[in-house]
Amino acid sequence: MKINYCLPIIKNSKKEVLDTIAKYRNEYQYIEVWLNPIIDLDNQFINKITYMLQDKLIILFSRGKKMQNNNLHERKLSLLDLLDGEKSFLDLDISEEDELTYLRKKQLKIRTIISYHNYKETPVNLSEIIKEIDIYHPTIYKIATMCENETDALKLLLLQQNLRTQNKKHIVLGMGEFGTITRVYATLWGNELIYAPKLSSEQSALGQLTKNQLENIFKQLNSKHEIRNSK
Repeated sequence: MKINYCLPIIKNSKKEVLDTIAKYRNEYQYIEVWLNPIIDLDNQFINKITYMLQDKLIILFSRGKKMQNNNLHERKLSLLDLLDGEKSFLDLDISEEDELTYLRKKQLKIRTIISYHNYKETPVNLSEIIKEIDIYHPTIYKIATMCENETDALKLLLLQQNLRTQNKKHIVLGMGEFGTITRVYATLWGNELIYAPKLSSEQSALGQLTKNQLENIFKQLNSKHEIRNSK
């Protein structure tokens, strides 16, 4: 069982990001860099991390329309041009309509994670959301929703298995206390990666477990599986 751990990095300067990458890059299969908090962000920095990390890198701006303004919009379009033909991944929320339209119109060759985030609930129309994402032909589908109860978690796990059956690379995760179980079982059942900060204080979303916590959980589950098979 191969588990791909992803380190989320949310830092305020290029130096902090680069220092974190240098410290942990060998421990992780993926590294996710949030660009909007970086005060001194420039194209040279983006070129540097895409060259350093290649297909281990996932980059994104703030989710959806949270921080939309003209400067950010222009910067995001510039980023799309910069990533054309690169191996790194770009995470775009389906609410980022201008960026998605720009990507399609210019026929840019970018490895995309097209994502849907709902920080309030797990909606009932998950299959319709997948159809909406289908339009953009993503490299990886991503669904992350707030789980208000156990039923929400089961909905996500069922969706995850449907995507697996369709051979669509995916990341399906639940946020909040009830979503924690999805981070374990969806990882075991085919998620492309699992977000795993080094410290709980460095979470990029509610419900994320640290890499150490996940490693301990998977070790225990694997041990129980081996014991059952030996009987």
